[in-house]
Amino acid sequence: MRTSKNILIAIAVFFFTLSATANSQYKLYAGFMYHFAKYTQWPTAKQSGDFVIGVIGSTDMTEATKALAASKSVGNRDIVVKTYNSAAEATGCHILFIAASKTSEIAKATALAKTHNFLVITETPDATTKGSAINFVEAGGRIQFELSTSAVNAQGLRISSELQKLAIIKS
Repeated sequence: MRTSKNILIAIAVFFFTLSATANSQYKLYAGFMYHFAKYTQWPTAKQSGDFVIGVIGSTDMTEATKALAASKSVGNRDIVVKTYNSAAEATGCHILFIAASKTSEIAKATALAKTHNFLVITETPDATTKGSAINFVEAGGRIQFELSTSAVNAQGLRISSELQKLAIIKS
């Protein structure tokens, strides 16, 4: 277990030290989401088949995530990236990223995530107060993430303690 903790810390240090430029922001988000997938415990019904990452509202995020998915897997599962127009379409995904331009979808997604067990990730100020489990924020020129433990629990998921140590915890 110590090895996985050291790996996670090294990855986090790498990501946290990169500054977020417009061109690299979504690549960083995609890298973070890949590690969120690895350090999240999914319900039994979500532990087989392809690992689906959904995106609402950002072509750049879709492209960055597809590029990452081409060379990565979650365990022995292929990563499939799907673009959705609304949260209602995303019930079969594992992770749903909602771009800042689609803030109106957060409440719908978090309601659906409670019964369909997917992780809602956003990039909107105060999104964790609206039910997002993980929200990307910029602080001091670095990308960080807020983690709402109550939202994660409501979505029927468990996040490893190692990942929680790296987050800005929101209740």
